[in-house]
Amino acid sequence: MTKEPSEKRRLWPSLYSEEEPIADVNAWIKVLAAIWFIYLLFNTKNPIGTLFTPSLAEFRMHGSLGLDIRLIFAGVLFLALVLGSVWGAFGSTGVQRLFPRLRVRDGFLMLWYGLLNFLLKAVGSIIGGTVHGKYVEDNASALDLGELDSWHNFWVVTGRDFFMFAGQVIALILFFLVLYQIGKKVLPQDRRFFRGLTKVLAYLLAAAAYAALMTTPVAPNFGQNLWGFGLPALPLLAGYRRTRNVLVPIIGLFIFDRALVILLLAVSI
Repeated sequence: MTKEPSEKRRLWPSLYSEEEPIADVNAWIKVLAAIWFIYLLFNTKNPIGTLFTPSLAEFRMHGSLGLDIRLIFAGVLFLALVLGSVWGAFGSTGVQRLFPRLRVRDGFLMLWYGLLNFLLKAVGSIIGGTVHGKYVEDNASALDLGELDSWHNFWVVTGRDFFMFAGQVIALILFFLVLYQIGKKVLPQDRRFFRGLTKVLAYLLAAAAYAALMTTPVAPNFGQNLWGFGLPALPLLAGYRRTRNVLVPIIGLFIFDRALVILLLAVSI
């Protein structure tokens, strides 16, 4: 009996793929369409997107606590809407299955897959830089630049980014789960080769779907996003695959992203 939980944790992600309830097409359409709408709401030029993503000049020159609260609240709202879409499609059970109890070794896996994500992000940025694309002013990038001005700005963006990263990683994992479920239905699973092929295709297509999610009017270059976001997404999926806990890739991504900014900020000030 003591080995049963660990054996279950070794299974492939079964949030909606192997254990009851099996998600139907309508449920998946509902949650994925909601996530897509939420992301566009925050990343296109509309009143809400403008409210939550100030320009670089506004962020650098601000001295208002109200703007700080607004920026952090944007991250909280983004994550709440993503989790709300999961709850609306699958109920509270669906949300709970994303967050099983953490184990001691999960802490080491956070660091390992976070490091892999960090390294592949650097590689993806280099390769993505060779992909031709037009320049578009991106206010989200303005926050990344503005946080290097002071420790105060850094902590504001850090508070925002944790919730933003969490929502984005959950969306990535949901892409993987639906593609894995489809793959198991389409491809025969009686041979090891096809089971492995199903896993690989689910990884690659989920990473591509995540890059497409990041392709918005303010970041319209899918080719660049495929390398900049899709490639680094693979270790995040692997981390979830090992643990079946979304906190592992979320915290791993967050730790190394913030560590780099701290280093840059310490050098520049």
